[in-house]
Amino acid sequence: MTLTATAINPVQDAALIVDQAVFALPGDEDSDDSQLPFGIDISRYNTSADGKKRVNFDTIAAHDPFVSFIGIRVGISWGYQDPWFNFYFSEAQRINRVIFPYHVLYPGEDAARQMDNFFRILGNANLDITPLVLDLELDHGLTLSKITQTTINALNIIYRRTDRTPFIYSRALWVNRFLNVAALPPVLWWLAQYKVSLPFPLYTPEKDPPPLLPIGVNTWLIHQTTQRGPSIGAPALYYMDYNRFNGTTSQLLEFIHGASNLKPVTCPLDDLPCTGGKFQQPGQGNNKNPVHRTQLKAEDPRPPSPAQAPGQSLMPSWLIHKGNFSKFKG
Repeated sequence: MTLTATAINPVQDAALIVDQAVFALPGDEDSDDSQLPFGIDISRYNTSADGKKRVNFDTIAAHDPFVSFIGIRVGISWGYQDPWFNFYFSEAQRINRVIFPYHVLYPGEDAARQMDNFFRILGNANLDITPLVLDLELDHGLTLSKITQTTINALNIIYRRTDRTPFIYSRALWVNRFLNVAALPPVLWWLAQYKVSLPFPLYTPEKDPPPLLPIGVNTWLIHQTTQRGPSIGAPALYYMDYNRFNGTTSQLLEFIHGASNLKPVTCPLDDLPCTGGKFQQPGQGNNKNPVHRTQLKAEDPRPPSPAQAPGQSLMPSWLIHKGNFSKFKG
């Protein structure tokens, strides 16, 4: 049986209506409370090169466990657009799923050009309900200070253009090696950590949350739990990335609706986010004594340390855990 978006019962399902957008997700009372909201992420590789085997979003809509959110690759650096982004984005909207668009950052390229490409591809997407993600996996042989500075520049552009806090997608070991976490403005963390991959054709089960946290980070919002889950509605690729959101379904919707309230404290000199990871509460003005951002010196290779950890006390209060989540069943 194929379930289309029109088969979703808006009375039984939790729904969030924002600027004509409806997210049809199962209500908490209908969900297995041992599970965190489930999501997938996709790119051009989930569709065949000739386009004959496309991702089937009706299959995604009918899947059990329920797919609550979808990460979609937008592009890479300053000149590349994922050729299937527009199709994926419109289809994810059609089945009323939360969307996390992500863009791969090249640390040696100009951040402004890369973000121009990101926003150009996004077009008229409603960024009030579409959190943006920077994909940080590439070092290209560059130094920690250079990679950190490019990341800061890109994050600041996202803040200026959306007025909301972006995500960084990465892995703890990569972040520890290539980013000075203490120098970053506030971000939300989407972190990958898996079980040891089983040999093909076996699938690798999801790793129980939480993911390993980078030094200087004390919480997470999304955990990529496997890169070798059974493909859902995407016959062109045998495996698929699976993810879990750190909260309930209602809290996922609350986050999408209200994440713009997690606004970083800004520096009065240039109105850009300050380092130190401080957020202002809804309705609160700028900190009178902000921690000023500084340009990293090329010769400054300081790794992040617990003493430099950004304060995240104003992260969503409903975050389920920072440590082990004993109820989760992978």
